[in-house]
Amino acid sequence: MIKGEIKKGRGYWLTAILIAFTVFPAGCKENNSKETAGTNKNQPTEVKETIPTVYDSTVTVNVEEKTLTGTLKVKSTNNTGKKQDNIYFHVYPNQFREDVDLLGGFWRQIIDENSEPGSMEVTEVQVDGTKGSFEIKDTVLEIPLDDWKKGQTIDLVLKFTMKVPKNNGRFSYDENAIWLGNWIPIQAVYDVVGWVTDPYHAVGDPFYSQVGKYNVQVTVPSNYKITSTGKEEEGVLEQDDSVTYNTTIENVRDFAMVIMDDSYQKLSDQVGETTVNTWYLASDSQEAAKKNHEAGIKALSYFSQVYGPYPYPEYDIVRTGMFTAMEFPGLIYLPKNILESNETEIGSVVHETAHQWWYGMVGNDEVKEPWLDEAMATYSTTRFMLEEYPEHGSGDLEMRKYMTVGTEVHERRGLFIGSPVDKFNDIGSYSQLIYQKGALMLENLEKVIGKEKMDQLLQNYFKKYQYEIATGSDFISVFSEDLGPEAKEYFENWLSGKEPEFKQ
Repeated sequence: MIKGEIKKGRGYWLTAILIAFTVFPAGCKENNSKETAGTNKNQPTEVKETIPTVYDSTVTVNVEEKTLTGTLKVKSTNNTGKKQDNIYFHVYPNQFREDVDLLGGFWRQIIDENSEPGSMEVTEVQVDGTKGSFEIKDTVLEIPLDDWKKGQTIDLVLKFTMKVPKNNGRFSYDENAIWLGNWIPIQAVYDVVGWVTDPYHAVGDPFYSQVGKYNVQVTVPSNYKITSTGKEEEGVLEQDDSVTYNTTIENVRDFAMVIMDDSYQKLSDQVGETTVNTWYLASDSQEAAKKNHEAGIKALSYFSQVYGPYPYPEYDIVRTGMFTAMEFPGLIYLPKNILESNETEIGSVVHETAHQWWYGMVGNDEVKEPWLDEAMATYSTTRFMLEEYPEHGSGDLEMRKYMTVGTEVHERRGLFIGSPVDKFNDIGSYSQLIYQKGALMLENLEKVIGKEKMDQLLQNYFKKYQYEIATGSDFISVFSEDLGPEAKEYFENWLSGKEPEFKQ
């Protein structure tokens, strides 16, 4: 996720400048879901080799009522290394149910006076063909199992209905579209501390997932179209004048989807084997849409060459009503303000494209170690900008110099680059440390070892952990194996609030 805008000709992220003054008081805590047992808090994440979970979903969308009705079939293998009596799923839409108080802290960016609640209701669960019990607590679904043996595969069926909430977040709607990010129930990760069932935090991206295979069948009215994480097959017209789309995609961490009316238009080009689509409204600026489309194409091509090839058949850049840009596998949101005016920015589309590598293909626990994807995406964005849009890139570096002054104020409160999401109560400190100082840590290392060596090491990191979960320790090990123990000391010091120079 990115929280900034770039002024034309300067490369400044406006919101990043504003948050230097800490938009929200540091002491203001959001009131969100409580943690459930097994939540990963402090220990290093280690995930064993897994057999990916298969998600097979059939959904019908009522665009007038903003509801979804469907069935999710899940084929899951016990990769935990021991017998289990339960399995857990994240049900993120329930963060916006009617009885949750979301009026404090950063929730104010998502919830306003026009917001309406929404949630997912699971009406039935089957385990290997037999109706089973279940419990939903906050945003976590728990399904008891009868002696789920190590290596055993089970078949689950979840029948559900959803009311899409109206807000400024990842899962909402406006008069032209319904955008569904983090909507489908996904299996919780099991690591060294057990099932990881973190709550939905307002600050940052509170997600942690392994790659799976998704088969999604979606039925919508014939005057609507969809785009998603996968590449949709041609729609099939049903007898009731609705259209059904089918998508299958492997090795992705989630499945996002946008349902659009006929006012959406599309720019489309090819980057290698990948089709890049930019979706925007007819009322939007054609020039802005074209600029962002071109930047997305260049970024996808650049990162493919520098870090490793993009393997998916489609990449969609979609205008939504979310308050900021947001990344999902194979699909990103752009907020409407970016496309409404010719005085536009391209930093968001580049940053979210970088996330296709750092979060998407190379996964991490975004709750416990948010720097591992956000600092990396911010660093990668500036590298791209300096080469492809030098004026923007130099503006990024100038802004970073300004934004990383005074971080000791946060560090005296125990906040560092290496801090987890739940330590942050405001977006100002989070952005200064995780995005900006995290990127500075990488840029200062690059100055010493050179771009060629930095690219080589990040390529090694990408190859080793593509489709896997990487930890901060894994990242550091890739560097220290090549650069020596000084690299480990360098990163550990920066992550804990010190700022040494790297010396070999």
